[in-house]
Amino acid sequence: MSASGVAAAINPNAPEGLQIHLFYNTNKKNLGFQFINETKHSDENEAFAAGDSAQTGVVITPAQVAATSLTGVDLVLGFTNKPQEQPAPGCQCSDPTHNDVAIISPIYQPLAATEVNNLTIAATSSDSTAYVFYLTGTDYKNTTINEVTVGDDSPGQFDDTVKILPGSSLAAYYVPGNEDSDASRYIIYQAYSTGKLHAYCPNPGSVDDKEIDGSIGARPNTPLAVTYVDGKAYLYYVDTSHSIRSIVNDKGKWKSSVAVQAPSQVDDASQLTVVPAPNGNHVFFVGAGQGNKFKFHHVIDKRS
Repeated sequence: MSASGVAAAINPNAPEGLQIHLFYNTNKKNLGFQFINETKHSDENEAFAAGDSAQTGVVITPAQVAATSLTGVDLVLGFTNKPQEQPAPGCQCSDPTHNDVAIISPIYQPLAATEVNNLTIAATSSDSTAYVFYLTGTDYKNTTINEVTVGDDSPGQFDDTVKILPGSSLAAYYVPGNEDSDASRYIIYQAYSTGKLHAYCPNPGSVDDKEIDGSIGARPNTPLAVTYVDGKAYLYYVDTSHSIRSIVNDKGKWKSSVAVQAPSQVDDASQLTVVPAPNGNHVFFVGAGQGNKFKFHHVIDKRS
């Protein structure tokens, strides 16, 4: 079974060399953690995770995880098993049909539910609010992006996108404005008909769903990662040769994709994650054929 989920966060106030925090799900259905050096490239890091003899957790694996910061606290989001009541003797019980979308660190808190086939997630945040995005639906006709705001018990649903590829990964970023009403959040997803990536902005009164022309060649259900730095969005995806590519959005326009130099191709089951640091964007993934080793490749992509 693969450690498919990986999500990164950064704390610039932490000691030098320990500012990037890498979270991942383990075969024991728990959450693993690594400190990553933000000043240099390194694949060797001390891992903190429950051992094989530890209690089995509830974090779904393989599945994606997401991380964002809420007022300086790392929030890690993922999917968990819904608690099952003890079946009555002789019960011909069916398998669960839904999992919980939940905060899995620093606390455990279910936020919403989705069908068991939906295992992709993204998150972003403003200074005071965290937004979590996930899919519902069982085929391309009804696959829909949903949003839940941490602290709000009423998830919202966006039904004005083009048809979404079932199992599409998601990525999200937040563009601040002069006031909260001027801010925008963007969700990246993969379209069903063309396989191209889309950038969807659900702001009331200004809903926008743009095809990213430069994303041609994205492999079906490519993992996605995005970060927003100094007015530019940096989007990462995997092409049909299992190599990483990036596209920059500068002043609202997506540029052509470029190859990202990496030490390995990306494993089929791996997620991508990216976090910005002063020396570039730090990208993490599992290399091809290494899905069961919990070893993440670390790439520093210099910003343009």
